[in-house]
Amino acid sequence: MQSKRDTDSDWNQLGKVDPYWAVITDERYRAGTMDALGRQAFYDSGLFDVDRFHAALKRYFSAPDHFDACLDFGAGVGRLLVPMAQRANRAVGVDIADSMRAICQAHVDELGLARVKLVPTPQAAAEFGPFDWINSYIVLQHIPPAKGLDLIADLVSSLRPGGFLSLQVTTHRDPTRFPPDTAGPVRKWLRALRNNLMPSRDLGQITMYDYDLNQVLARLTDANCPHFILEPTNHGDHHGFMIYAQRGAPLA
Repeated sequence: MQSKRDTDSDWNQLGKVDPYWAVITDERYRAGTMDALGRQAFYDSGLFDVDRFHAALKRYFSAPDHFDACLDFGAGVGRLLVPMAQRANRAVGVDIADSMRAICQAHVDELGLARVKLVPTPQAAAEFGPFDWINSYIVLQHIPPAKGLDLIADLVSSLRPGGFLSLQVTTHRDPTRFPPDTAGPVRKWLRALRNNLMPSRDLGQITMYDYDLNQVLARLTDANCPHFILEPTNHGDHHGFMIYAQRGAPLA
C-alpha cells in the first residue's frame, strides 16, 4: 500500500501559519519574527531569480525584454510573480492554496499591479492564455510526480507557439537526505494505512519528490518543445535541473 499524501492541503495549511518560510525555508522568514527588512529581502530574492531565468531565456532562445502574457505556476505569495508581471502586459499566478493566493493578492494590490490574475489551477489559467512565458521554480518538487507530470502537460498546452518555458524539477538527492527507516514491512504497511485513513494527520508538512527526468523531457517533447537547455540545481543536497525550452510552431 502506498501513502497518498494530500500535498494541496499541506500547502494551504502552510499558507495559514508560515507562508514566507514555506516558500524559502530560511529562518529569517519565519512567521512572528520576520520584520519589514526581512520581507523586503524575501521579495528581492524573487527579483534576483526572475532576472536569472529571463537572462537565460534571452541567452539560449533570444527571448524578448517584454512579454504580452506570462504565468507563474506555484506563485505562492508572489515572490516570482511580481517581477514577472513587471515585464509583461498581463500575468497569471497559479497556486492551489487559497491561503497563499490571499497573501499574494494583498501584495499585488499593494503594488498597484492591476493586470494580475490569481487562479487555483492551470485549467483555470488557460482562460487567460495563451502565454509567452511560463515559469515554475521550486514547486513541482513538492508535488507527487504522477500528478506533477500531468500538470506540466497542462501548463505547456497553454504556452503560445514560440513561447518560452523555465521549469525546475528535482531528480535525485544525496544519501544523507534519505531518512533512516528501520521499520519492518508490517510496520510500513500500518504506517501507510494510517496515512490513508487519516490524511489530515500532521497537516502542513513540506514533502520532497524526485522526478524521472526522461519522463519530464518526454512530456515536453510531446508538447512540441523539442529543444531544451538543462542547468543543474542543488537545494540543500536535493539535486535537479532548471529546464529552459521554447515551444515550436504548430505541427502540420
